[in-house]
Amino acid sequence: WIHRSVGTTEIYFVANRKDRSELVHCTFRVSGKQPEIWDCVTGKTRAASAFVQSGGRTSLPLELPPYGSLFVVFTGDISTSAHGASATNAPRTSPLLTVDGPWTVHFDPKWGGPESVTFSRLESWTARVEEGIRYYSGSATYRATFRLDSVPKGGVLLDLGEVKAIAHLHVNGIDLGAAWTKPFRVDASRALRAGENLLEVEVVNLWPNRLIGDGLKPAGERLTSTNVAVYYQPTPEGHKLLDSGLLGPVRLLSTLA
Repeated sequence: WIHRSVGTTEIYFVANRKDRSELVHCTFRVSGKQPEIWDCVTGKTRAASAFVQSGGRTSLPLELPPYGSLFVVFTGDISTSAHGASATNAPRTSPLLTVDGPWTVHFDPKWGGPESVTFSRLESWTARVEEGIRYYSGSATYRATFRLDSVPKGGVLLDLGEVKAIAHLHVNGIDLGAAWTKPFRVDASRALRAGENLLEVEVVNLWPNRLIGDGLKPAGERLTSTNVAVYYQPTPEGHKLLDSGLLGPVRLLSTLA
């Protein structure tokens, strides 16, 4: 954590340095100020609804995703006896729908992948038998449809589950931006409609898998060229492929007040 003061405002940056979700109860050397939660990824802010003040300090629970961070900002005068009545400061959600597929996945043939293939279920590209997918590095676009009877008024989050490594999302042709960090969620409320919806997820992975695959080929058949030829050199145990693609599960979550 890091702390700084700006006039009468107290600002704390809190970060989770573990690859797992963390629930922490933090006590700050501030009282008589309204605590606010500022999301570092979305930029959205909200007043903390769970906090207590005692002995010149303010304590509140914080839920952080793996390697996640947020700002806790104390601004605006309140009574030193005020407290938040909620049990948590995290947005509450309820499962709405799981997008099971099937998924049509489009790879770039220039980088060895098939132009189009159907995934009956989500799995790592490295689990596929097709060489052009198993060793693929680059961009691939997943498409699937799902139906909604109605769109919840409180808002809907699109949760991709696990992604290796970065995703860019469209729903019904509307750009929802990138999901580049856990928990790989975006707000899909403005793009959803009652009836059939089209989900498109473009995923980009890292490049070692293509280098490993090229290392198994003669130099003249390789798609890559690099002077850092670590993955071109065979080893007795082989090089470990990196999980890649949209791994899911892909879910829609209703946001609760």
